[in-house]
Amino acid sequence: GLGCNLYGTLQAQKVAGNFHMSLHAQDFQVLAHVFPNRQLANMSHLIHHLSFGTKYPGMKNPLDGERRVIAEGTGSTEYYIKIVPTIFHHLNSRKDIYTNQYSVTDHFRKQLDGFPALYFVYDINPLMVRVTEQTQSFLHYATQLCAITGGMFVVVGQLHRLCKLG
Repeated sequence: GLGCNLYGTLQAQKVAGNFHMSLHAQDFQVLAHVFPNRQLANMSHLIHHLSFGTKYPGMKNPLDGERRVIAEGTGSTEYYIKIVPTIFHHLNSRKDIYTNQYSVTDHFRKQLDGFPALYFVYDINPLMVRVTEQTQSFLHYATQLCAITGGMFVVVGQLHRLCKLG
């Protein structure tokens, strides 16, 4: 359908804040004339990608692919984002990647008056996470395999004993 496509990069300070998309005009009367029925102003949206730093292998961005369709009426969607500073240490690299992960909760608020908006409210966690890529040796793998095999022998032996008694 018809709508706006937004793409861009936003530089922000390392403090809590927000950014939003909404209908605005210098003169409210002009906006009211363009949208005489505010219930028709729809903020349905699809977020293709939202990140707060450089991507690293295995990183998940929870809002990537988020689709919100507002079927009837109008309202504002608020995304509350908790940003966690992250250092990723790659196994085969001497250079760390300084980036951010995030978690998100959302809230939809129906509106009877005013114009709808899309809010992204973010807060930065004071703790940092360090993600380190590691491999395990063949000896560790072999030990785990022996432990699993031994556990299976014990369980099968117990089941055999139960069947013999019954």
